[in-house]
Amino acid sequence: MMNRIKVSGMALGLWAAAALPASAGGVSVTYKVDVGPMTLSTVKFTLDLGAEAVLGRAKIETSGLSRVFAEYTAVAESESAISAEAPRPVSFRLVRQRDDDRRETSLSWSPAGDLTYDPPIPKPDRRARIENALGQGVSDPITTVLRIGAAGVDPCPSVHDVFDGRDVFQLALTDLGKGELDDDTGYRGPVQRCSVRWTPVAGRAKDRNIPGDSYDVAFAPVGKLPSGRDLWLPVLMSGSLKGLPFRAYADRVKAGD
Repeated sequence: MMNRIKVSGMALGLWAAAALPASAGGVSVTYKVDVGPMTLSTVKFTLDLGAEAVLGRAKIETSGLSRVFAEYTAVAESESAISAEAPRPVSFRLVRQRDDDRRETSLSWSPAGDLTYDPPIPKPDRRARIENALGQGVSDPITTVLRIGAAGVDPCPSVHDVFDGRDVFQLALTDLGKGELDDDTGYRGPVQRCSVRWTPVAGRAKDRNIPGDSYDVAFAPVGKLPSGRDLWLPVLMSGSLKGLPFRAYADRVKAGD
């Protein structure tokens, strides 16, 4: 999807082969991503909320006229452990396919927080820069979404270091105040508005001198965590992409068992 849109940095998820403990419910959000006058991508994002773990899944597909130029699909799956401090990453897998080109990335964390990933970064210099940037607090994109969403009454301000298997980047959220959403999105109700700054730290984007970007994001309390605390997820995101305005919005929101 628009890895340049960094929506993946906000809302992609992963997989685990082990079964979850008894589920406390689930959350499903479908997003549309418009660039200029066209809807280019659809993102289907689901969370299965258990008392001890959360399974996440996101599927991104090109849609509309964009399919004429290339068929692109990405599926991300994750497992995150629930802890008293913040959700902890356990595993992450991302499969990207453009036409006949299929690529897979997997990450896993030990209980002590040690990270391993596959495939290895092929360029030694880039690999060294990524290894130097990987600290104990780094997490995958979906666990980062959970950490933001489980923050309590306000998902921002906060700062998060993220690794998706190819890039280390930082998301810095600044509070823009509370508001209401009542336009043509799939969610209507109270939101927390934030500015999100995406900054490449190490990896392909950093080596290509891709500059950081800022986006306006509205978070909404779309579900409940097993603890009873609100779960905040993005329902509206806007900014510019290569000079064109883009808008990613929740087209459908469903919460419950």
